[in-house]
Order: sequence, then C-alpha cells, then structure tokens
Amino acid sequence: MTLYKPKVVTLDDFDRNAVPSQLIEIHRRLRRGGHDAFLVGGCIRDYLLGLSPKDFDTATNARPEKIRKLLPQAFIIGRRFRLIHARRGDTTFEIATYRKEPPSINSTHSKRRISLENTFGNQREDAFRRDFTINALYLDLRRKEVVDYVGGLKDLQDRVIRSIGPADERFQEDPVRMIRAARFAAKLGFSLDAEVKSAIRSNKRLLGLVSRPRMRDELTKLFLSGHGVASYQVMTDLNLLECVFPQHKAASSMIKHAMIESDERYASGHKLSSAYFFGAMLWHFYADRLQVLDNEHGANSNIGVLREQACFDVLQMSRQYVSLNREAQQFILNIFALQRRLERKQNVGRTLDHPRIRAAIHLLELRAKSGEIDPSLVEWWKKRQPARKVDRRRKRRSNRNYRRSPGDRHRLKVEKN
Repeated sequence: MTLYKPKVVTLDDFDRNAVPSQLIEIHRRLRRGGHDAFLVGGCIRDYLLGLSPKDFDTATNARPEKIRKLLPQAFIIGRRFRLIHARRGDTTFEIATYRKEPPSINSTHSKRRISLENTFGNQREDAFRRDFTINALYLDLRRKEVVDYVGGLKDLQDRVIRSIGPADERFQEDPVRMIRAARFAAKLGFSLDAEVKSAIRSNKRLLGLVSRPRMRDELTKLFLSGHGVASYQVMTDLNLLECVFPQHKAASSMIKHAMIESDERYASGHKLSSAYFFGAMLWHFYADRLQVLDNEHGANSNIGVLREQACFDVLQMSRQYVSLNREAQQFILNIFALQRRLERKQNVGRTLDHPRIRAAIHLLELRAKSGEIDPSLVEWWKKRQPARKVDRRRKRRSNRNYRRSPGDRHRLKVEKN
C-alpha cells in the first residue's frame, strides 16, 4: 500500500441542502459519540460532477454495535458485510464501519470468508479496499472537506475510471466490478482506463461465477436507471453481455428498443419493471421455442399448453444467468400469453380486463418497432386499452390454497383461450 498524506480539498460553496437533514443529524450523533462521520462514494462523485446525489452512504470508525447504541431506529444487517441501516421516515440510510483488505482474500472456506470480510480498519485502509478511485472520496459535512487518498479528484477531472490497485486483482476478488465499471462509464460518460479494459477482457469469464440473484440486481441497475442505451453499447463494446446473456445478438433489435423505452420512461419519472424488461429480452427465444413445439406437436395440440411449455423452457434457460422470482415469472408468462390474443384481436372484452393488458400492449409495441408485426395493430389496441388505475388495490392471495397444495406453489398458470 502506498503511504502518503491524503489530498484535502475544502468546498467553500458546498450546498448543505443537497444532503437530507436526517442524515446531517445522524452525523452529529456519531461525532458526539466521539467517532468519525463521513459521506463516502457515489454521492460525492455525483455532487462534484453537478449531478443530483441519490444514495448517501456514511463511513465511520465506530463499530456496528456502537452505532446501533448511538442512533435510534438503527439495525445491524448482513453477514458478509455487517452494516447499519438507520431508518428515518420512509428513508433508510446505510452506515458502514471502515474496513481493510482481508488478510487472506483467497480463502475458500465459507465461514472463514464471512469473518474476513468484517475486518475493520481505518479510513486510509478503507479507501484502498474500494473498487474505483472516483468512488473512494470522503466528505466531512461539518468542515466541508473532501478527503482523497487515491487520486479520485484528478480522475474525476480527467473523466476516467481507474481501479484502486491492480485491476486484475480487483475483478478476481469481485467479478461484478466489471459490470459496475461499464455502468459508471455509461452513466457518467467516462472512459475506462487501459488497465481496466485489459483486465475486463482477461477476467470476463468470471461473471459466470456471480450468484444469479446478484446478477439480476446488477443488470436491473445497469439497464433501468436512465442510461440503458449507453449501457448496452458499453457492454457490447466490452463483450460483457455475452457472458451474462449469450443469446443477446439474436434479440438485439428488441433489446435496443427496450433500452430506448426504458430511458424515455425514466426521464419522465417512470420506470420499467425489471420483470417487463427481462420479458422483452426473452421474447425472441420464447417465440422461436413456441414455433418449434408447434411444429413438433402438429395442429391438434393445445396452444395454451404449448405456450406454457415454451415459456417454462425459456425461463429455465434464463436461470443459467439471472434469477427471476415466481411473481416475475408469472408476469412474463401472462404478457407472453396475451400476445396471441392481441395479434388475432380475440376475446376483446376479456383481454382488456386482464390486469397485465397495459404491459402486454407495451410488449406488442416493442415487437412492432422491431418490425415483427404491423404497427396499425398496436394503434388498434391502444385506442381501446383501459385508463391507468392509479389506486388499484392488490388482490390478496389466500394462504389456505397454498397449504392445501404445496406442490402447486411453484407452478406457473396460464389463462387458456
């Protein structure tokens, strides 16, 4: 580790209104208890770039048990990383104790690895264990000072994403950092350092080792946070998308239009659901699989059963890369099943009453933009689709039915024509 004094820059014009008042009070309580309290990470990066900070993370030298005693409504979470979540109204603020590099990062024993991840350290050690220089800045709200141990301020000025320490080691420790590098490049319009690019090419295969739920969350942040088009381009340029979704080239037209729609909706204050997005990514493979099954079983086959089987096969394929919960799978199956009715203008009244009709028409529109169907069909349905119900209550599920047939809990159901 390089030992030198950190660069400290005073922000004379720092706007305290950019920081939630509840968080300022949290920092005051930590300091009154005799501990550090610094903002850290993306919120400082975004503020210095003139963006609106959203996630306000705090770093301190207080241990989790001590933080919980100092702060009301504070809870310890996690095993791999023991963090504090402090609730203030509808907002939860994350507070982490300074950490240092584990003494044996290559340990393979699960219990040993969990304990090593909670090796606490000082602020300097905490800075050097982070991923990229632009995310390792600390801000003292009281003094309005930014503390930089790793050259993050210069890299912000140069608009470059640089790894802290050898990029190969960083990506081997946590392969998800490669996707984070692509996300920051797309979001901020930054270039990737040459060493980072080289390390991504050498280690991208490690993305196959990332847990499926975590991969789903990372892809959601990557593509559904207002910079989906740029993210898709960066991921394609780095050949990273092939590691998390190898069949993407066959569905590239559909995915590109889904990215455009995602960015437009995000800019207007709305978001695409992750279930809808993954459904759009998988539609091409569902349609191909349905055609194969239809050819195999002939004209006497039940189309409803074939649709359900095709969707099941595609979702099975997707589990190799991402994890979709039961609700998301049911959502995807519903909007896929509705496409046949929409194409044939069947059962118009019953179709328009379906709770997923708006999402299904959105998918139909994506298919039209991709040249798969006639756009006039989309307009026909859009003129008839029901108005958005803002306060529609969620239908409660009966637990009694689940107790009665446990084997059906994971069974997907499709509405037959």
